[in-house]
Amino acid sequence: MSQRNSRTQMLYTLFFLFFLICAFAAFFTGVKVGADKTEAKYEKQKSSNGYGLEEFTGAYQQKDLVTFYHNVFLPYREFKQIWNTQVDKLARSTDARVNAAAMKNLSLLADKQYERVNQDSIFSNSPLLHQSQLNILKSLTLFSKASGEIGASASGAETAKLLKNDPYTTGAVKFGLLAQKNFYDSMLKWGSKTSQKIPSDAGELKTMSFIQWKKMPLLQKNASVADMMLNRGIFAAYDPQDITAKIDDLIHSGTASSLNLTDVQSSVTLLISTGAIQVEDFMKCREQYYSKETIPQLPFFYE
Repeated sequence: MSQRNSRTQMLYTLFFLFFLICAFAAFFTGVKVGADKTEAKYEKQKSSNGYGLEEFTGAYQQKDLVTFYHNVFLPYREFKQIWNTQVDKLARSTDARVNAAAMKNLSLLADKQYERVNQDSIFSNSPLLHQSQLNILKSLTLFSKASGEIGASASGAETAKLLKNDPYTTGAVKFGLLAQKNFYDSMLKWGSKTSQKIPSDAGELKTMSFIQWKKMPLLQKNASVADMMLNRGIFAAYDPQDITAKIDDLIHSGTASSLNLTDVQSSVTLLISTGAIQVEDFMKCREQYYSKETIPQLPFFYE
């Protein structure tokens, strides 16, 4: 009898494990399907319009960057800043109704910004801008799913933790940071056509000494930082140029030397871990360090 009960328990255990595996598989498949649907829509749209991802001679012009900034990047940048602010507030809340409203508002905001970005692609001659737009749409789709499916509790800290660790959120952050990298790489492409001193790509991501860093033009520094943010999953309200400005200030002020810092990567680690970077740090240093730099006429470089 005991042997029969043991066998029955084992069967129940195996069935339960099988159910869990199937549930997780279905969930992660859902994340991929959500992103793939967005991509399929734009691939179909691109094909029907006769567009390819070939880079044309007139690619990455200033007007393309400006149009992209206002129509695509700015709505996403606004979303990113609000998302970070609201999740921080959520982590400190103890009101279940407030938490539920916050989650609903984040989902609605993601949908609203998706509609703003979701237009016929007008950047098909500039593949990186086209890809950035696509990645932003994927990101907003997954952010909407994440905040729409997680139930809020009285513990805002627990809700915020669940939201941050949710696979939909993880995917949304990845696509958002990839879109950011695409955009900053596009600026570098533009810069290389404007000045012979600016390379067309940031180069391989590796440990970078201050000597190497100081020789780089601003656009290359920003593109390198965007790559670091992607690799480290740094999804913050500030922009790559804010980190760039903080690194340059560390070097020029002598603080890096006093802290025995010798490379860019360790400096980024310190700045992020201490919360030393703020939105618009670049603007505080623009005249001091970057008045002679070649940069496109984009508002977040001048306002």
